[in-house]
Amino acid sequence: TSYIASNPIRYSANEEGTDVEKYVKKLQAVLMANDEESLSYDIIEDGSIDGEVFEYYYFDEDGQICIAEFKADECIAVYDTTVKAKLIAVIRYYTLTDATKNTKTMLVEVYDEQKITYLRQEGSALVLDTGREENPALHNITVQIKDQDGKVQQKPVVPWTHYVNRRRKHQQNRDDGMVEGMGDLSDLKHLMDAINKAVTGKVDVQEYFKNPKVLFEDLDLDDLILYDSEGNLITDVEKKKQYLAKMWSTSQILVGGKAVPITWDLQDQHEENTINRLIESLLDQTGTPHLRPDQVGTAPSGIALKIIFYHADIKAGMKMRHYGKGFRNRIRIITGMLNRKYKKQWDYQAVDVKFSKNMPVNLVEMVEIVTKLVGQLSHEERLALLPFVDDPRASREKLLEEQDEEAERRMRILDPDALENKEPIYDDAPPDDENSPDGDAA
Repeated sequence: TSYIASNPIRYSANEEGTDVEKYVKKLQAVLMANDEESLSYDIIEDGSIDGEVFEYYYFDEDGQICIAEFKADECIAVYDTTVKAKLIAVIRYYTLTDATKNTKTMLVEVYDEQKITYLRQEGSALVLDTGREENPALHNITVQIKDQDGKVQQKPVVPWTHYVNRRRKHQQNRDDGMVEGMGDLSDLKHLMDAINKAVTGKVDVQEYFKNPKVLFEDLDLDDLILYDSEGNLITDVEKKKQYLAKMWSTSQILVGGKAVPITWDLQDQHEENTINRLIESLLDQTGTPHLRPDQVGTAPSGIALKIIFYHADIKAGMKMRHYGKGFRNRIRIITGMLNRKYKKQWDYQAVDVKFSKNMPVNLVEMVEIVTKLVGQLSHEERLALLPFVDDPRASREKLLEEQDEEAERRMRILDPDALENKEPIYDDAPPDDENSPDGDAA
């Protein structure tokens, strides 16, 4: 999760134009208002653990576009049984507790492409919630669909996104309209339990032998005079032993004879090797790089870093495809809501969703590569290769603006009157017969 989501996901325009820029600004404003960076990280993290996660889009009472996340145990996704497996409804369920009556009531909300139906539990049945003024309630959320022929039309949509981490292996044979996700830790439960058991056992042994035991030698308990905490004389031999054992754990004062501490030479190399082997197996199966302290002090080349992160990179690529589909649906629905709010016809396909992997990069090598590509790739394409450039197009435009400002500043230094006396240039200047040059106009 941290490999692909610790860096913010970028939403950048792939088209030019004033209208596209306005659309992207409105979209960015919605995402920022909903703390999209934290929300996207939680989406990927919860989906990686639970296997699936849900996201709901709605207008609040002020007409603002809002986004809310719901976990797998709060919702059910319903798909049709066609080959495409289209999402036709999302069922959200939760329990409402009445503290005064000490009762719990299950409430169910069914979201389809047209409306929201509110149900409540009465006995063993679900009935319409009559406490709501409008039930079912229309959500009026549509999206702009462009088919393969380029025709555009508005279609209703379920205002939810169902993020699936990865489908279960038996999903291809299912025809009940259910799609279930599978978490990354599902296959590793037994291995993680073994690691926890081995580490816990070792810690328990160390805790048990943290304080040395005491062996009393040449101690005549019959002649030993001991008093308990209340000042009573202890005469029973067994009680004297218990008292000495208790006193030794809290005090090192002994009466008579001598006490020899018994220590245990902890031979835990076997347990340590077992734990290390289990951890190595866990890293291998999860594709996690084996980063050790001895590797931190060096600066591997770009190829060496790619080899170290090879398996993690493959897994990250699969995860980006799965969640990228959901994030594109997020942009699609939010764009439909923006079109409804501002009476526009913005196309969600004008925005690209880009992940930025949090992989160590040899920046010196990257800069050298980009420098050598001058004349082979465009400026924006070269900027896109640099991991620290979030938006190549915006960076290019900012550079051009700075160059224009610098050129104007130098012009003012060299000839201060040049810019002040500069006449505006008109594209369609009216003809002036009196000032026209002599000769054949043709």
